[in-house]
Amino acid sequence: YRSLAALLDAREALERDSRKWRDVALFVGRFERDVNAVVPRLATGPSGTALSPVSSLLDLGGATSKGLAITRSGALLNQNSLAAPQRVAYRFLEGKVERLAWSAADAAPRLDPTATPVLEAVRSLEFRFLVANDWRPDFGLPGSGITLPAAVEVAVTLESGERITRLVALPR
Repeated sequence: YRSLAALLDAREALERDSRKWRDVALFVGRFERDVNAVVPRLATGPSGTALSPVSSLLDLGGATSKGLAITRSGALLNQNSLAAPQRVAYRFLEGKVERLAWSAADAAPRLDPTATPVLEAVRSLEFRFLVANDWRPDFGLPGSGITLPAAVEVAVTLESGERITRLVALPR
């Protein structure tokens, strides 16, 4: 019975690890697709502020938060509103990474984004931006215009201690 219990415990641990790395791969893939679809277009936040196409500051209508917000192209295969540019963001909240999505690039007042958890069991989420061969923790603050960084780095530390770092070059 002991060997059977050990085998079942090992199988459960393997399934847990497999699920964790699958979730990390899905997060990284979604993040890369979003960053690769960045368009050089100013957006309007819920407070009426002009937002840079790539920003480390999230405008959540009256509140601001750290993370990554981008203006990205919509789905190219759609002939409807999904093909229009949209605003998406990533933030760390209560042990998970959330992807925020607005219905359009320009948010109306009192329009809350749709928040979708994309990675759980996370200890920290950090972003850096490559500008003129210099890595910066902040980028695209209000009033900075349409400039884009050369690359965005995301670093995720999981609750289990692993640190995943991914560098994504922005399209020129």
